[in-house]
Amino acid sequence: MPKEASKSLSFRGTGIQPVRLVGSQRTFSAPSYASDDGVLLARVHKDRIRRRDAWEFFVHLDASSRPVWSADIRRRGQVLRYPGHCRRLDAVYNPALKRYLLALAYNNAGGWGIFDAPEPWGPWTTAFHAENWGLGGTHGYRLPSRWISPDGRTIYLVFSGVRLPDITCDAFCLRRLTLDLTGR
Repeated sequence: MPKEASKSLSFRGTGIQPVRLVGSQRTFSAPSYASDDGVLLARVHKDRIRRRDAWEFFVHLDASSRPVWSADIRRRGQVLRYPGHCRRLDAVYNPALKRYLLALAYNNAGGWGIFDAPEPWGPWTTAFHAENWGLGGTHGYRLPSRWISPDGRTIYLVFSGVRLPDITCDAFCLRRLTLDLTGR
């Protein structure tokens, strides 16, 4: 893991540097293009990633808005609930903005969104949303951390699967996004 990535993945104030796994219920099971109702979060120390008993799963926030974790996967809860809209996703930390960004696919018609939060367990707010952004069947939205500008205001979206009227391709697509931080 690159040094800068392990720093961005650490839990502030805990002294541990876990690896976080973010996904929907169906992230690791078929069918991969089915939508789920929420986003899940798990963590493990990077030196114990192969040990199942070392993993912890987000359950909920306590009364003080602190995350509650459990080794019991059956107790897992959602950090973001968006019924029928959670498919493939990508999460990244934007150090300049001190925010986590989540790119989340909704459907095969180009539905997706970007959500942001101060911590990986939320609370998540909607930064961008489109049921169909006019590019056809796109999927696999990614926000590469190395392509975030130093001021955090410019990010790049990588995605695949453009379907046009006369052609279907699974292409490497890239869009530069400029974040409007005015709160409008």
